[in-house]
Amino acid sequence: MAETITVEWAPFVKAAGVDIAKLIAAADKVNTEFLSKQKGFLRRELVKKNENEFADILHRQSLADAKSASEKISDCAAAGAYFKLMDGEKSAVAGAGFSYFQIVKKWAP
Repeated sequence: MAETITVEWAPFVKAAGVDIAKLIAAADKVNTEFLSKQKGFLRRELVKKNENEFADILHRQSLADAKSASEKISDCAAAGAYFKLMDGEKSAVAGAGFSYFQIVKKWAP
């Protein structure tokens, strides 16, 4: 049976002067007020590469669910506040925006 779960990759660079606690609080609010209410939402991780580079990784039931949520996110005030904590110019270089991947194979311990 083919896997339909879609993984959304959204890398970004944190804006100067924003501390990690503030970033996480804003990310929590987006999760509570928007993401967790979207059709097909499974889970989300916020990962960091270093002190400035981060990525949101979202798992959804399907590509259609991921794209639907992406189209609606601009209407979410909490998401707008979260995006203001990101350096738009540097994030563009980091590959900002949403990329979608479908799981081909999973391994578990």
